[in-house]
Amino acid sequence: MVRIETYNECHLEQLQSLMNSHLDVLVPGWALPLEYISSRLERNPAEYVTDPWVVERSTIMGLVKDRVCATAHVLRSVDEQGKGSAEICWFLAWPEKKEAGSEVLAAAGELLRSWGFDEQRFGLSLPIPVCVGVPDVWPHIAELLQASGYFPQEGSKEAVYGGWLVDTAPVGDPPIDGLEIRRSMGRFGTQFSAVLDGQVISNCACIADLTQGGRLPAFSGWAELSEIETEGEWRNKGIGSWVLRHAINWLRLAGCDRCVFAVSPDDEEAGAGRFYRRMGWEPLIREQKEWIRTE
Repeated sequence: MVRIETYNECHLEQLQSLMNSHLDVLVPGWALPLEYISSRLERNPAEYVTDPWVVERSTIMGLVKDRVCATAHVLRSVDEQGKGSAEICWFLAWPEKKEAGSEVLAAAGELLRSWGFDEQRFGLSLPIPVCVGVPDVWPHIAELLQASGYFPQEGSKEAVYGGWLVDTAPVGDPPIDGLEIRRSMGRFGTQFSAVLDGQVISNCACIADLTQGGRLPAFSGWAELSEIETEGEWRNKGIGSWVLRHAINWLRLAGCDRCVFAVSPDDEEAGAGRFYRRMGWEPLIREQKEWIRTE
């Protein structure tokens, strides 16, 4: 029999086990410390745009006897115009405890309805880099969501690629005469740009520290790449890989030997997938980011 409770500190170690077992299927070795998980139940400073508008949070626990078998983290927000929104921020369950997962989703739905929301949104947003949504390596989560009336939304798929930074080729000379590399601060970490005649024709941003200053030791050695882009007319000329190798050298200096990054389906189908495989990187997961249930 499933018992529904609101989170309290006695649940923390079992919540950590449930969460980290799911993370380890996403990216090998990723894990969150107890203190970090506990702090993110109260606020999420990384979501500096949306988190200040959260007015109510609830973490629902599904227990069988004394074992935490499922959990959901639910948020209600009110923006500066007074417009309200709510969502299930994340939901996890042990695969063999589907009844607990169903009961937790039902309790989360009741809470959302009590807040006045008939349309119920789910978009997995664990406090980790890159991965947002229900990955294909968690079929039990997708099954439980669909059984509870949640359906994936079109256009919200994404792949997460990853791999080693140690086997890539050296930077080499610029592939085009007059091409220069520029390093600057970008929106997402350090940005490398290929500049030709004063115009930026290719970019790559990178974050060398995913440990958040040491708070997440299991993420040591990992880097995140983003905004990997080359202007259309300059593609297939070796420019993108040249810029990327500059970023890789920078990450190696920081002690990073592995990377992860998200890729949209359109970019993947347009040739990005082949390009990343040539760099030695493969898809780790494919994820469905948004799910909605309408009463």
